[in-house]
Amino acid sequence: MKGNLKENPKFCIFCVILSHAWLSFHQIGIDTTFNLRYKLFMTKRILTISIVFAFLLSSCGEVLTNLSEVISSEAALPSPTPTITPTPQPQVRVTLGEKDILSGDYDAAYNEFMTSSNQSSDSEVVTAALLGMGRALLLKSDFRGAIDQFSYLLINYPSGESRDTAFFFLAKAYEALSQPRLAADAYASYLAALPGALDREILEMRGDALMQVSDPTAAKAVYEQALTTVTNANYDDLQIKLAQSTSAVGDDAGAISLFLALYDSSASNYTKAQVNLLLGQIYLRLAQPEQAYARFQDSVNNFPEYYDSYSGLVALVDAGQNVNPRQRGLVDYYAGQYAVAAKALDQYLLETTEHDGSAHYFKALSLYELGMYESEVAEWEHLIKDHATDEFYYPKAVVEKSQTQWAKLQQYESAAEACLIFVASVPSSPKAPFFLERAASIYEIGRYLTKAAETYERVFNEYPGSEEAYPGLFKAGILYYRLDDFLKSQITFQRLLVLAATPEEKAAANLWVAKSLEKQGKSEEARIYYQQAVNADPTGYYSIRATQILKGQTPFPGAVNIDLAVDYTTEKMGADRWMRDTFKLDPSIDLSAPAELTSNALFQRAEAHTKLGMREEARAEYESLRMELLGDALNTYRLMNRLLELGFYRSAALSSRQILDLAGFNEITTLAAAPKYFNHIRFGVFFRENVISTAVEHNLDPLLLFSIIRQESLFDSSIISSAGAKGLMQIMPATGAEIVKDFGWPANYRTVDLNRPVINVRLGAHYYKKWLDYFKGDHFSALASYNGGPGNTFAWTQLSDGDPDLLLEVIRSDETRDYIKKITEYHEIYKSFYTR
Repeated sequence: MKGNLKENPKFCIFCVILSHAWLSFHQIGIDTTFNLRYKLFMTKRILTISIVFAFLLSSCGEVLTNLSEVISSEAALPSPTPTITPTPQPQVRVTLGEKDILSGDYDAAYNEFMTSSNQSSDSEVVTAALLGMGRALLLKSDFRGAIDQFSYLLINYPSGESRDTAFFFLAKAYEALSQPRLAADAYASYLAALPGALDREILEMRGDALMQVSDPTAAKAVYEQALTTVTNANYDDLQIKLAQSTSAVGDDAGAISLFLALYDSSASNYTKAQVNLLLGQIYLRLAQPEQAYARFQDSVNNFPEYYDSYSGLVALVDAGQNVNPRQRGLVDYYAGQYAVAAKALDQYLLETTEHDGSAHYFKALSLYELGMYESEVAEWEHLIKDHATDEFYYPKAVVEKSQTQWAKLQQYESAAEACLIFVASVPSSPKAPFFLERAASIYEIGRYLTKAAETYERVFNEYPGSEEAYPGLFKAGILYYRLDDFLKSQITFQRLLVLAATPEEKAAANLWVAKSLEKQGKSEEARIYYQQAVNADPTGYYSIRATQILKGQTPFPGAVNIDLAVDYTTEKMGADRWMRDTFKLDPSIDLSAPAELTSNALFQRAEAHTKLGMREEARAEYESLRMELLGDALNTYRLMNRLLELGFYRSAALSSRQILDLAGFNEITTLAAAPKYFNHIRFGVFFRENVISTAVEHNLDPLLLFSIIRQESLFDSSIISSAGAKGLMQIMPATGAEIVKDFGWPANYRTVDLNRPVINVRLGAHYYKKWLDYFKGDHFSALASYNGGPGNTFAWTQLSDGDPDLLLEVIRSDETRDYIKKITEYHEIYKSFYTR
């Protein structure tokens, strides 16, 4: 055998299988009848499932009866009709297993795959099923079981895409068991068997594994190979790894050259700070401290916000090197070393008579983080006094000072006065209306309602062309309503009716004129305005609420005769015809297949990521492709169909909206005239079984749960918010742990379980129902608690006196207020699509 044995594909495959056999024998004892033991194991599993299945059949009638009793009249679901269901074919079971993986029900997925593998004689179906079983075990963190499963597939089936794909998942299992050498060999086998669109990523994974086993020579060669196919987005990371492996083989000069070239070429300051630290460490090892200190100083002076710069700062301080105290303060602040930062910045201010406002700014922020609020306010006052002409830091200082005064010191009038002083000192500033509105808001928070209303009116009267003007006058009207000055609130909202520029503004003003009239005992006149609100914005929140008020309904009236059945196949036929007619497509054009998309690199990478279970990476590629196809209705339609098929529901919904926009549909015409196919994708009932069973369990309207999920994640189970919320119902990790403790489910819970719809939906619904019960069935309060936190909601409910419409307006968080509005709108849309 010529060349390096490690690089020979056949030898790598042999090593993976042989290494696994050794591990298995070492773990369970030598057993040369591996295949027989596996078949016995499979037989036991089949017998167990058969017994459970028989039990379920015997209990089915009782279960259905209980379910029908639980469903409330408020959210009535169609009664289940017993039917004779044919046994799914093996290929269908593979599809069902994939669906279960998407739902996060790994036990169900394993059982579907196992049944398929036993029932089928088609090698492609069997290998797909065996691969699925291994993936399910891997997702369950049964890494040794997964290795057994993938190895069985590799040993017993000599070829096939599913069989070859097993190498990738085998590598992941070995990585999870801290076996990087075996992982590296498995990655090599995968690359040899299935080269393709992700070669760069797989090579990088293999290189990382080789570095973990201290084989930098092999890793360096792999990274060099990966760099031949790299894109700009991945270049910096790979170049750093190449330089590190170059240093690890003893070629420090080569590593330095690579790092310097990357520093010069990179557009990322984060990369530059990282390179400086790594270069400095090499120079120190080579006994060239002056070179090292120069790199560290460069980071401290130019990239203070990155932690690698802080590491360089520590090295400089430990070595007794002089560091600019201002820059030291900034680096310490960004690293969370607030006391040291404040001290360094204080030194700078004492030593430097000529300076801008930045040192005061970061010193004050450091004092805030230390809880020294009085000292912080004093520092802001220094900045305001000494740098009143600083257009950047002066406004920031006023914002921060007023924030601390009202939020931490409860000095509401002083906080508002700070904002009013800014307006008086620079009335022509573009920020003046913002500070006037801020002063009014602080007065409102402090319960100085009359002052707040008058100040909001000032915003409109003094800056009528500002973006704060109309909302300010609206808030003034709400405050007069809260002050029981219903005539003044009526007049204010009637004034807004003349000024309203959008359907939503017209509906809102009409609704509040009506409510003000009602409080004055003018019910008939109020009904006229309610009806005008209904007509102003038919799909919008305020029109929906006006309709409910006229019908005597509370928010979220329950749906009846719910029908969640969707026939995408039939609906797509109608959508195909609509596409051809609307966009004048030639009858010969194939609308069913991806067609020309298959030659697009983004599509190829997305498909490859999907096959390897890398859904977050796949979603990013599909989203890039979706944006690339803006203006291309035909290929957006093809992409949408593929996204729907693969369960990328968020991207499918956005693609649907893109197509309807190109067809000239607005929101109203979309709901009334667009083909059902598009709307059933935009407002889908995905993960239906999970949502329905959860709704029944918690006595909730399933359409409300679908509405919440759509607003939270648009049915993307892997999405993570900027705040760290996870999954379909966007649950924060800390909240998830709290819910599990309260609910007592699931056992062996881990934060990663929030990405599993089968768990996330049930936990989210439990949390929602907890607050719905606490607030005695008040959905607005429950939604406010879910989005804005129960603590804030307690305060808001005290200001609203049981009026849901007033509650919405006194919510101080724009996000939470819009959250309730959107879910109200979505719920009505879902009712229009899914009730008979």
